[in-house]
Formats: sequence, structure tokens, C-alpha cells
Amino acid sequence: MDLRKLRYFLTVVEAGGFRRAAEVLNIAQPALTRQIQALEAEFGAALLVRGQAGVLLTSQGTAIIDEVREILSRVDALPDLIVSQSDPLAGEIRLGLPSALADVLFGVLIERVRAKYPGIHIICQEGATSLIENVENGTLDLAVVSVASRRTKYRCQIEYLVKEQDYLIGAGENCPRVDAISIADVLIQPLVLTPLPNARRQNLERLARQQGIKLMVVAEAATMSAQLNFVLRGLGVAVLPQSVARLMQREDRVHIVPVAGLQSWRALMVGRQCASPVATNAVAAELRSVFHAYDVQGETGTANQSI
Repeated sequence: MDLRKLRYFLTVVEAGGFRRAAEVLNIAQPALTRQIQALEAEFGAALLVRGQAGVLLTSQGTAIIDEVREILSRVDALPDLIVSQSDPLAGEIRLGLPSALADVLFGVLIERVRAKYPGIHIICQEGATSLIENVENGTLDLAVVSVASRRTKYRCQIEYLVKEQDYLIGAGENCPRVDAISIADVLIQPLVLTPLPNARRQNLERLARQQGIKLMVVAEAATMSAQLNFVLRGLGVAVLPQSVARLMQREDRVHIVPVAGLQSWRALMVGRQCASPVATNAVAAELRSVFHAYDVQGETGTANQSI
């Protein structure tokens, strides 16, 4: 497979047409068209179709576009992985973490990075909102986020770390004493949720629309401590992943119930235009290692964290 043809294909998709893509690639439009046709011949299927609004992906093109983007992203990052031993890693890395995850793992990450790469300085942004957007627009170099689907498109490199069960968290009579609760029953509860944009919140909003109802959001907060405070005051119930639910359960007045069929992915997002890509990759590797080696409940195991 010719990587150049894949790059041409991706450029046409992102530019929205052959003319603009040809300008970006600095090649003649007829030559670009021939390259795309050759790529389609290799796949044995049409990947693009011209429409009134520009070039659109066919179903076959849609099936491969995320993989093409990922392949080219990894190829582009290869030179940054090779660093001279006499050229130490250094730079300022902007990291986004949900608050619960930052509370548990950030100190461990700093200790490991400082021991291996004293020239790297990490600045942490805590919170559960806008992390994905900030990685995509370059405000953050990398982040650990929660996403509801593996098929969503992102303008950054994404690595899915672990799938995690979501729980309903409540206090007193607000939380039913059952082995599990249905999604339908969750959607009609008075809810304490993370503000938009947030993948778990967006997924709940989508599920509510499918059932023709509107969520009853009584309070919004981006941190675990704030949501816990609202829950303890009896304002409503929260919907959070297992790791955060277990942390909240340490408060004796909190009860947690798994939501049947509701899960989310913990994912590592890495920006494509980092100021210090080598240092960013080094921090990502350490974060990945810490994430899989440290249990948020205080025991060795797999970490499944965050709001």
C-alpha cells in the first residue's frame, strides 16, 4: 500500500474537495484524481463521491478513514521517537486530567518523569470538560479522557486504555437499593452531571433524546468533590465510572449501583502538533505505564479512573 496515496486521500477528505486538496499538496488536480482512482482500484471499491456540498465519503471510505488517519499519524511521529543519547529530553508538557485521576496518579507520574527526564516540566489542567477539544486545538499536548464510543472521529491520536462500567451514585433515598438499574430508570432521575462538553454527559443526552425525554439536570460540576457534595446534600444522583464511584463510596452515606448496559472507554489523547513531540511521547509512555500499574483504589492492578 502506497502511503502517499493514503495521504492524498486523507487530504481530499479534510479539504472537502479535489481542488483545495491539490492546492494544499501543491500538485495538479488531474494528477491527484488519478492517484485517488489508483487507490480505489487497489481497494476494489469507491472511497469518495462528489456531491453538491463537495466530496463525500462512501460507506467504504467511512470504514477506513479513521484507520488511515491513525496510520499516517503514527508514521509522521516515527522520527520524533528517535532521539540522540547526547540530546536529553526537555520541554514544557501541558497535560489534561480529570480531577479524580489527577488526585490519585499525578504525583506518581511527576516522580517518574522527574527521575527519568529532569528537563521535562509538566503543567496539569484538571477537569472533565473540554479536554478533548483542548488537545485537538493544541492548548494541551495530551490528556486522559472518558469517551462513550470507539468510532468517534478525533483530530488527534487516540489510544483506548480500558473499558469501564458506569455507576449511579446517590445518598439516602435518592439511590435505589437494587443490584443494577436500567438506563431508562437513570434518565428520569434528578441528575448531578459534568458540564458539557463531556463524553459521558453527551452520551446521556443522546440516550434521553432517543427516548423522547429531557434530562432533569439539577446541578453541574466538573470535579469529583463538588459532585459528591451535591449528592450528599440530596440534590440528585451522579453517573460516573466505577473508579470514581468506588472512591465516592468511601463516604459511608453514599450508595452505588451499576447501570446495566452503560459503559465508557478511558482513552489517552495525544496532540498532533505538540511543541515538544519527543518529550510529549516520553510523558505519554510514562502515563500509560503508571495508568496500568496503579489501582485508584489503592491496590496493585489496573487503573480505571475518572470523571
